[in-house]
Amino acid sequence: MTAPFAPPPGGGSAAAASERDRWTKESAGGFFAAAAAFAIVQALVFEPVSQWLPDHEHSVTALAGILAATLACPLATRRLKRLPSSAPKK
Repeated sequence: MTAPFAPPPGGGSAAAASERDRWTKESAGGFFAAAAAFAIVQALVFEPVSQWLPDHEHSVTALAGILAATLACPLATRRLKRLPSSAPKK
């Protein structure tokens, strides 16, 4: 039995865990793209949906925004990972 706060088996260290879990430019960009896609889709979809489905405009608009955000996040993250690094050259 292992201790509750023992490091994971296999030699994993806290430094490796923090490196894996840190907030990167790619993940921040993906989050921003998801939030922007959600807001833009909601602004574009609400008016037509309120005319077509007046009883369901909020739920349909929210689902469309969630779908757009779900698609935008991995696409933006993948695109940002392909860009060259902005680290200064020595």
